[in-house]
Amino acid sequence: MMNSKNITKKKSNLELITTNQADTICEKLTNGLTLVEILEDKQYPFSLMKFYNYLKKNPELEERITEARKHGIQTLVDKMLRIYDSDKVPDQSLILFLRDKQSFLKWIAGKITDIYSDNKVQNIKQDTSLNISWSDGSQIKEIEGIVDEIEQQPPKD
Repeated sequence: MMNSKNITKKKSNLELITTNQADTICEKLTNGLTLVEILEDKQYPFSLMKFYNYLKKNPELEERITEARKHGIQTLVDKMLRIYDSDKVPDQSLILFLRDKQSFLKWIAGKITDIYSDNKVQNIKQDTSLNISWSDGSQIKEIEGIVDEIEQQPPKD
């Protein structure tokens, strides 16, 4: 087996999480599992709370976990689509459960990823500059003419 690279160390210099463990967690999230499901089987030497605290300190891994979660939602939506594409209903008693699950997935998918969101962010390009002018070009020539007349007048004693 390949040696894993240390991502971080505990105070006692023991590994908290390795690169391979982080990859495995991301893979399981992408397959549609939740962090609770992944960490509850005590396969990893840290708790969910320690993992969340670690994510706060490591934005790169937090971004990977967030992306894996988004992909996990897409996986769950794909699984539901596979059920809907089938002509056979697996079990008549599951219809209400599947309908509730579909509603929940629809709701959470819109919150987690913008692929399924009804309120997509729209980039509208606007000109936000403000131009203020006191006169147009014809008035400037008129003013220059008045200034020239004043300058050409002889001084009054």
